[in-house]
Parts: sequence; structure tokens; C-alpha cells
Amino acid sequence: MRTLEQRAVLITGGGSGLGRAISRRLAAGGAHPVVADVDLKGAEETVRLVSDAGGSASSCLLDVTDPASVAEAIDTTAARFGERFDALVNNAGTDRGAGILDISDQQWQDVLAVNQSGPLYTTRQFLKTLGAEERRYPADVVNVISISAITVGADAAAYNSSKAALAMLTKIMQREAYEYRWPARIHGLMPSAMNTPMMDQWQLSQEVMMDPDTVASAVEFMLTLPPDTFVQNLVINSRREPGWPR
Repeated sequence: MRTLEQRAVLITGGGSGLGRAISRRLAAGGAHPVVADVDLKGAEETVRLVSDAGGSASSCLLDVTDPASVAEAIDTTAARFGERFDALVNNAGTDRGAGILDISDQQWQDVLAVNQSGPLYTTRQFLKTLGAEERRYPADVVNVISISAITVGADAAAYNSSKAALAMLTKIMQREAYEYRWPARIHGLMPSAMNTPMMDQWQLSQEVMMDPDTVASAVEFMLTLPPDTFVQNLVINSRREPGWPR
């Protein structure tokens, strides 16, 4: 098994929710999270929580919908940490719940820009920083998709569609990683509902949602797998949520 020691990991959407939980868990394992978020204050608060727990982290302003912002954040991180920067967690996500008849063009475009285009921009730039040389350990990319990629619900057209698209994009990345011999492996993760701020709009009971740290532990598992393995797609559900499996 590989360890997290001394590894720099850029985590998008790290200023709250699951991204914060991932940052804290990876730091506890010895990694240095680069907490990237469009909300810099949120990212800085995550860094404070990591530091207060005895870990090491830094913050970074990042708008995943803007290729120029992506290039600046990832190139700066690569310049600072060199080969230590070998993991990217595409966690940033957004949801603008609305039915087909009510969703605005802007709502639709905003959700797809973050959930679908964002992981493409960040992964593409990250791979460019790695070069083509083989490594003792492959670099890691974790795409946080969602159970919504494979389920159907009303008033979630943009979110479910964007996550289904990300699930397919993840498969394509995995295929290209193999065929083109990228020095990186691509993991896919589909969690169900977690107790995070993004879920407030759906008014689910806290009792049926997972703790974000549970899902963060799955990310830690992926980053520490032996180098000849990867996680094609991990679906993780709460046993307390009604209607599972579906």
C-alpha cells in the first residue's frame, strides 16, 4: 500500500462540505492538501481546521469553470511542490434544483460548467504538469461523481445530467489513461446523500445522510492503493436512507 506522507493533493471545492472533510482526513494521514475553492474564505477556514489539528495545508483561489484560473492554480501548485504534487480530487460541485419547465438557461449552464466542464479542465491541466515519464507510483485523479449519475429524480435535471456526463467522462479518462499510458490512474466515486451544505435545499433528514468523513475515507483508500490497481467506480450508500438499493 502507498502512504499519503509528503504528498501534495489539490482538492477542488475544499472550502466546505465533502471537500473540507477530504482535506482534513488526508492531512491527518500525512498529506498536504491544497484547498482550492472559488470561496477563498471557506478554503482558508479549512486550512485553519487542518492546522489546528496539527496538519499542514494551504489555500488556493480556483474557479473550475475558468480554464485560465485552473491553469494558474495547478501550475502554481506544481511549481511549489514539484513531484510531491501527484494527486487531484475533483470534488467541486453545484446544484440548482429545478424542474424541466422551470429551469433557466443560466441555471443549466452554471451546473454543467462546474460539474462537467470543471473536471475536464482541471484533469487536463494536471496531466500536462505530470509529463509522460513513467513513475514508481502513478499520480491519482479522483472524480467525485454522485449516485445521481445513475438514479432519476424530479427537479434535478441539470444535476443528474451533469453527473451522468461526468461518469462517462471518467470512463473515457480511464480508457485513455490505459491506451496512452498516462503516468496517472483515474478513480470514480459515486456517493449518495451526505450531510453537507449543498443538501440543504432538499431538506433530507440528517439521520439518513452519510457523514462526509465516511466518503472522505473512500478517497483516502483510492489514493493509497497499490500502483497496479485503480477504482473504476465505487458506489457508496447510507444504509439508513430509505429506498436503497435502487
